[in-house]
Amino acid sequence: MLVAFSIFTFAGGKDADKKLLSDLQAAMKASTAVTWTATDNYSRGTFSFNNQTVSAYLDPETNALIGFSIHLTGASFPQEAVNAIQKKYADWKITDAIYFIDDNANGNYFAQVEKGNNKLALKVTASGNVSIFKRMP
Repeated sequence: MLVAFSIFTFAGGKDADKKLLSDLQAAMKASTAVTWTATDNYSRGTFSFNNQTVSAYLDPETNALIGFSIHLTGASFPQEAVNAIQKKYADWKITDAIYFIDDNANGNYFAQVEKGNNKLALKVTASGNVSIFKRMP
């Protein structure tokens, strides 16, 4: 089910993002196996949803939802997102990927890519735009 949401979302499905956000909120509340960790910037609860690892991020002061990240592997990373990255970063290797959906149901893909000793975190929007989110150490 998550793969279908991811592909539909990449095609610009705001309704799919709203449904996914609602499903993730319900799954987190219903889960008896959420593992929590805290930093100065956020509290993170990790749990399983449709056989995918999901992390919820909360504001440490207000407990307000910041968003959810869904770890993507292999076929769960939509080919359209892979193609968009490979078009701009043809000789880079994708080493990790997530789908992040914020508390307003805005979703984007993020991928870590490597070339030699260089590492980048890339953001891929639903329209296929690829940009550098962060240079990695």
